[in-house]
Amino acid sequence: MNLKKMICLSLVMCPLALPGLLVAAVVWDEAIDGSLSTDRQTPTDFGSLSVGSNDAIGTTVSGISKFFTFNIGANEELSALIVEDWDSADDLGFLGIVTGDTFTVDPANPNVTDLLGYVHYGELDVNQDILPSMGQGPGSQGFTPPLGPGDYSFWVRQGGADAATWDLNFVVTTPIPEPTAGWILCSGTIALLTWWRSKRKPA
Repeated sequence: MNLKKMICLSLVMCPLALPGLLVAAVVWDEAIDGSLSTDRQTPTDFGSLSVGSNDAIGTTVSGISKFFTFNIGANEELSALIVEDWDSADDLGFLGIVTGDTFTVDPANPNVTDLLGYVHYGELDVNQDILPSMGQGPGSQGFTPPLGPGDYSFWVRQGGADAATWDLNFVVTTPIPEPTAGWILCSGTIALLTWWRSKRKPA
């Protein structure tokens, strides 16, 4: 195989070798996957979130709490929590967070100091990142985003009489990307292409 064919083949393979940097996935949709758990000791487990967007879509009604948990992998972080959608006549959504794979705070007798953070949110927060607000929940332990590797559990509920349908996007990023075979291949291909084109230029 001559040099020109090798470069062309590498350019074709390059995108296939790179990791998915803009992954978008729905990790749970109650309309498809069923109701989220109402038991804080056994929250619905989303598993390890992928780098990119991870949407959870559900409905909450007054008086019923729901719980879910997920893992943020090594060398990754939860960098944002975007309210993609909110549909309710009552802007009384609530979201609380703790560390670990169970929700350790009893909603029947909550102690806010046991929460890592919490936030009240609604229609005005659509397309907004509410993770910083969660970290500033009054009386909670508090945090400054992003959140690093580990297990996190959430408590979601609706405080008003009207049901709320929501879409929460948990955005995971890699703060310090490590070189991969794909990046090495592409970098080498670009360098080789640059050299090859320079050699073809007339003196």
